Amino acid sequence: MGEHTNPWANLKGKNIPSNVELDHVIYQYARPGCHVLDIGCGTGKVSIPLASQGFLVKGVDINAEALMMATCSSGSQKCPQVPLFVQADATHLPFSDSTFDLVIMQAFLTTVTSKDDRTRIIREACRVLKPQAHLYLADFGQTWHSKIYRERYINDLPVTREEGSILAYDRETGEIAYIAHHFTEKELVFLLVGNGFEIEFFKRDGFVTRNGNLVNGFVVVGGKV
Repeated sequence: MGEHTNPWANLKGKNIPSNVELDHVIYQYARPGCHVLDIGCGTGKVSIPLASQGFLVKGVDINAEALMMATCSSGSQKCPQVPLFVQADATHLPFSDSTFDLVIMQAFLTTVTSKDDRTRIIREACRVLKPQAHLYLADFGQTWHSKIYRERYINDLPVTREEGSILAYDRETGEIAYIAHHFTEKELVFLLVGNGFEIEFFKRDGFVTRNGNLVNGFVVVGGKV
């Protein structure tokens, strides 16, 4: 998932979707003073509010422009704990083992089109978490009952090569901007339990996409085994 092959690396910061809201269940696991890693932090929609509440936050993303926007936003808001934003590939995190109390992936895995990379990312999250710490994950679920998504899953399959994945287009050029994957419950559960976590919280939800469409979603918290 290197920068030279990842379309998210060159996406304009303003075009990075950030519609999914942080679920309040996270505050059952984010204790005062805990060290938080926001993977796929984008422009800081999650990192900055958490830092403003006093959490020690680091955010990583592959998109340099988004990180610049996040840094500027955090500076203008004068957070009591200024978040640190780092450009990095989530498959190779630049942090030591057992560093963080909580890892967040908010609508991030949907952007990862390789099953092998998803596995590497979850393993990296597990590696940098302290023993018995937690991974919070929220992401899109497959929505076959919707005619819009059912047709996209089927029609886009020759290009995406994975059931449940869709093509997203650049609004200005009309060209393919990136591929997004929607998960099944089984996919997410086995991704976590197969790579160092036990499910401690699981919720089905409804998320609104950047285009205003309602899709299925999941909020999951895994505890490091």
